[in-house]
Amino acid sequence: MRREHDILVWNSSLTAIPLILFPNVRRLDLSYSNITLLEKGSFFSRGLAQLEELDMYDCGLRTIELGAFNGLTELTELSMQSNKISEITPGTFQNLNSLEALDLNNNKLEHWDSAVFSGLVNLTYIDLSGNNLQYLHPDTFVGLPNLQILHLSNNPTLHIPTDRNFIHSHSLTALYLKRCNISSLSAETFANVSALERLHLNNNNMRTVDINILKALPKLFTLGLYGNPLQCDCQLQEVWRWCKERNIWTRYGEWVPECDTPSERKGKRWGGVRGIALLRG
Repeated sequence: MRREHDILVWNSSLTAIPLILFPNVRRLDLSYSNITLLEKGSFFSRGLAQLEELDMYDCGLRTIELGAFNGLTELTELSMQSNKISEITPGTFQNLNSLEALDLNNNKLEHWDSAVFSGLVNLTYIDLSGNNLQYLHPDTFVGLPNLQILHLSNNPTLHIPTDRNFIHSHSLTALYLKRCNISSLSAETFANVSALERLHLNNNNMRTVDINILKALPKLFTLGLYGNPLQCDCQLQEVWRWCKERNIWTRYGEWVPECDTPSERKGKRWGGVRGIALLRG
């Protein structure tokens, strides 16, 4: 529902931030415009210092100059999904102290400097899915004491280590790593996300799961494994029993993790015959 201070400007001919003559605009939706560049002071100079929500979906946006968001100290939600952004320079989000949600889903990002999030102490939600990320420094999110939800799905070239921690965050509760071409993980991968409650690993290339991952995540109650070519052996049986005994949810909507091997179990639910046990190891 639109509110009194909402402005929606869906205009494909729009190439720059328009001058807004209405005072105290709280939400601005510029989706489907043709704004490829955000220049320094793009919003503050247009009378938009009171913005709380900014949506720029599918604008063809490529470049964000340093200082583009200057003066937006009230901004809590920033969505720039489905654009062509390939780089975010450290300092781009400087002074956005109120920002709680940042959505950069479906862009062209390949590299992410660990200093980009500096100062965003109120950020709780980040979506970097659908990009071409290759590497994340483990301390990328360490300065975000309130981060709870992180989407990294659909980054098939993202390197996720097994010999050291992947992410360092003591507040993160939900991590999405669907369709990231993952074949293996370890307890070391998740050594510094002990508050994690939901881990989504659907549609990867995992054949098994290390039970020590679950032991390192004492608060886990959702483990998404659907769409992986699971090998249903004694090792996976131990994981299934661990989840069952601790009421860890492993379904994905209507779907349950299924066996890929051995051949006689292919396509069967990973809980085994009659949902009681897997094949004997």
